[in-house]
Amino acid sequence: MALYLYKAIAPGEKAKEVTIEAENQREAEQKMRRINLLPVKFIREVDPAENERSLFGRSRIDVLDLTEQLATLLNSAIPLERSLAIIAEGATVDEQREFIQSLRQGLHEGRKFSELIRSYGSLFPGYYANLIETGEETGRLPEVLEELRKFMTESRELKDFIVTSSIYPIVVLAVAIAVTILMFVVFVPRFVEQFQNMGRALPGSMVFLMNLSDAMIYGGGVLVVLLLFGGVLIRKVLGKERTAELKARFLLSMPLIGSLHIAVEMGKFVRTLAILISNHVDIIKTVRIATRVIQNPIIRSSFNELENKLKSGLKLSSSLEDNEYLPKGLASRLRVGEESGTSGDMLMKAATHVEEDTRRQIKRLLSMFEPLVIVALALVVMTVVLAIFMAIMELNSIES
Repeated sequence: MALYLYKAIAPGEKAKEVTIEAENQREAEQKMRRINLLPVKFIREVDPAENERSLFGRSRIDVLDLTEQLATLLNSAIPLERSLAIIAEGATVDEQREFIQSLRQGLHEGRKFSELIRSYGSLFPGYYANLIETGEETGRLPEVLEELRKFMTESRELKDFIVTSSIYPIVVLAVAIAVTILMFVVFVPRFVEQFQNMGRALPGSMVFLMNLSDAMIYGGGVLVVLLLFGGVLIRKVLGKERTAELKARFLLSMPLIGSLHIAVEMGKFVRTLAILISNHVDIIKTVRIATRVIQNPIIRSSFNELENKLKSGLKLSSSLEDNEYLPKGLASRLRVGEESGTSGDMLMKAATHVEEDTRRQIKRLLSMFEPLVIVALALVVMTVVLAIFMAIMELNSIES
């Protein structure tokens, strides 16, 4: 989905700038006409990050904190504009205060809250604006914000868990890489140089080490160049969509990492379904919004026929049961929820189960990663030591 900036006119109002999220310009113009806006002029496609002001590359606007405060105030029956004014008064960061004031200004101009959020691109999660729009249309904005708060809190906890759990493995990996580079780029060439200064032919073990050292030096240089420029070149040659598809297929094909990636995507999908169904959103719109939450294009494409199945009269549980990426047993649990009228609760429990399982998978993956790095480093060191030892033994046998 992209963001398009238009100048549009509503009946009886002056022309104003409107930001619309859509697959293309044609769809954006159709969306505006559906909400009684006449597109007058297409201005440009909005860069999702252009409204994000940052310090050292990171935005200082805390979206979760804003959501928590808004949910509390709206659930206390305080109007949205007044809630934003209260939050702005208590903001301790100038950037946060100015951002909230810009939202208030947009409301004064008659723009919808969801439209204002959408205009800030990737500052908010991809699902945020769609869920806010749903809350506005159903009159359940406080409830939707509360669900968003829970969803984002759990997502942040998962990210914090991954970062915290990854610190030690990353340090171990960095040390292993540094030791390996030092051995093959510094120590091995110097040892080979000593042999050459002695006027002796290199033993076979040292020839092997020297070839391995050369491969690391030149191969490392090529790898650095590929990492810096390869992605840009591939994107230009194949196009953005094709590159994203290849990246997604590669990610899914990786052992352990692929299943973990699927679990994360399905956790977001099921949680979004649960929030929307619990707030009595139309099922077609529910699956449309929930599918957009999925970032992997391969996984997202597996839900392409979901909307058509629902329109043909199938229930959501029956429409989802053939999907290969969904957790096992989800369709049957959802069927029970449909029969008992508790689909939202069932999906909430399923989403919680998927997220807990994701944490277990991450913990298991990291617990496997640490010993593998240590073993790999030990093998490298052992290879170098054995090669040098064999070279010294061969030299001693020649001298005797």
